[in-house]
Formats: sequence, C-alpha cells, structure tokens
Amino acid sequence: MRSRLRFWKYPISILLLLLVVAVFTIFFTTSEKAAAPFEAESAHDINATQSPDESDTPEEPEPDETEAGIEEAKPNEDQMDKSPNPTEDGFITYILDEADIHTGYLLLVNHDHSFSILDDFGLVSLNEEKTSNFRVQPASIRVHSSIVEPLDEMMDAYMAASNSRTVAVRSGFRNFTAQQSILNDYASRMGRREALRWVSRPGHSEHHTGLAVDFGVFSGGIMNQFEGTGATAWFRRNAHNYGFILRYPRNKEAITQTAFEPWHFRYVGFPHAIIMRDNDWSLEEYIELLREYTFDEPMLQEVDEVLYEIYFVEGTSIPLPFHSEFEISGNNIDGFIVTIVRQPFDPDVVIDTAI
Repeated sequence: MRSRLRFWKYPISILLLLLVVAVFTIFFTTSEKAAAPFEAESAHDINATQSPDESDTPEEPEPDETEAGIEEAKPNEDQMDKSPNPTEDGFITYILDEADIHTGYLLLVNHDHSFSILDDFGLVSLNEEKTSNFRVQPASIRVHSSIVEPLDEMMDAYMAASNSRTVAVRSGFRNFTAQQSILNDYASRMGRREALRWVSRPGHSEHHTGLAVDFGVFSGGIMNQFEGTGATAWFRRNAHNYGFILRYPRNKEAITQTAFEPWHFRYVGFPHAIIMRDNDWSLEEYIELLREYTFDEPMLQEVDEVLYEIYFVEGTSIPLPFHSEFEISGNNIDGFIVTIVRQPFDPDVVIDTAI
C-alpha cells in the first residue's frame, strides 16, 4: 500500500513521462512509413517545383529513338526544308485531315466522283492577274491562284511561237448554279442524254475546282470555237510542258465519259502532265494506275534529268522520307498521291520503263 500510495504521489511526473513515450512512438512509426515512398518518388517529384507547363510537357524524342516514335512525329520546319540531295535514312509520318483528300492538283472529278466547293479556296480574278499576251472573256472569270503562273507561262510561250493574241480564256471556275444553267441550255437544244456527253452535272464538273480552263478564239470581235487545229494545235503539243493536259481527248471518250473537247485543259502539275502525255493516259487511267505504287515500291520516273518517286497512300497518314522535297495531292476519292523529288538524277537507279 505504501508503494502504491507513493506511486500516485507524483501524478504530474507520470503524465509527462507517458506523453514523452507517446510522442516518440508516433514520430518513429510515421518516419518508417514515409521513408519508402519518399525514396521511390523522389526522382519523379524533383520536378514538382517546376511550372505546370514544364511538368506537363513531354520531352521531344531524339532522332535515334524507336521507329514507332519517328512514325508518329509530325515534321517540323527543319524536316520540311527542301534538300538538293534527299536521303533514305528514315521517314516521318505526315498527318493530314480527311478534307485534304479533296485538295491538290490531282483531283479526279468526273461523272462518278463529285467535288464540293469550299467557301474560300484561293480563287482569284484571272483578268487582274494575267499577263498581256492573252484575253479573258468575260473579264469576271476566276481560277485557282496556283494555276495563274503556269497559265501565264504557257500563253506567253504561245504568243512567242505564233505572234498572236487571238486565243482567249472563255471559262474558268464555275459554281453549281452556273453549271446547272449551262446543262439546261444544252439539254434544251439537244436533249438531256446528249447534253450530258458535253456538260457535267452540277457537282461533277472540273470547273468547280478552279483548275480547268476553256479556250476560245477571239477574232473580229466574236468569240469562236477553239478547234485545236492549225495554229492552236500548239496547245495539244505543248501544254504538258506547263503542267496542263488536254482533259478530254478524242480517243478516251469511253473512259472519260465525255465527248472530245479540244478547248478544255486541266492543270495537274509537274511532272504528272508530262508522264500522262508520254504514255497517252487520261486522268482516270493515271489515278487508277498510281494505286499500284506504294511508299516502299514507288513509281520511278526521270523527267529533265530529275528522278521522281510517285506513290499512293490510302488514308490520311502519309509516310515521307526525311529531308525530301515533296508534294502531296488528294485524289478526291480515298487517299493521297505523293511526289518526291530526287535531285540530281542518279543514273545508277533503275527507271521503271514498263509503265
């Protein structure tokens, strides 16, 4: 009893002792639990002092990382620089939109494939942009801005060869309303079935693209039909040198489903116009043929001592060699046609002469 009474004689000392023991126990337990996660997360959390933008931004992959990383990389300005000596040390994947399938020089617009006119896709007044070596009648004609320069060059060359300004552009871009009006006029004179051999339905005319022009011969104050004979046969013989093709030749009517129109020329760009001319291919034939060529096995064509690789890609993920000069055009159907410039021409590369 005396010991027990002595024990409770100092209650304040006892309470202080228990408090010290409790604090020490809590501190020791908490330290052990915190040690492991601190060590595991310290390397990651060291960036926690950075700004939110820095911590949320993934690092750019190095050039020697996995091929999958390279495929997903969209080309930056340096990768898109043109190089006189493209290399084959890798490729990037260029991502386009579905809508881009309906843009470019190699669009196939015909009875089977329609074209939707965008609100603003680069139309300009031809009369305001052209040189003085040809006429535009009516003056309100518009074309896509990209074809003004090659059209000027072609008309300047014709002027130099013939010393004549009689050839005029009589039609360029047309909207659906204008196309319907022309079709109605032809149908009233020759019946709808025959009219459709000469005039496309609204939505199916190349004139909707702004890449096509119709020529006429302006003489004596009157616009006459462009027959493509005599002096004007020059266009049939030379248009391909400027990126244009005679779109509806006489011997391709069954393929184009359009009657022979010696006045209708379409811009498809270089070197495609020359390839088509040399092989007597219509645009329908050429677009279909290109489906056989891929990034791994492209069409190889040498034009003016420059080697071109041309291939088709279905979908919107476009593989491109590093540091290459390239051009991409939608086909207006289901994919893209890629043209790679290999310069200068390598005589050791075998050219595909079978096509």
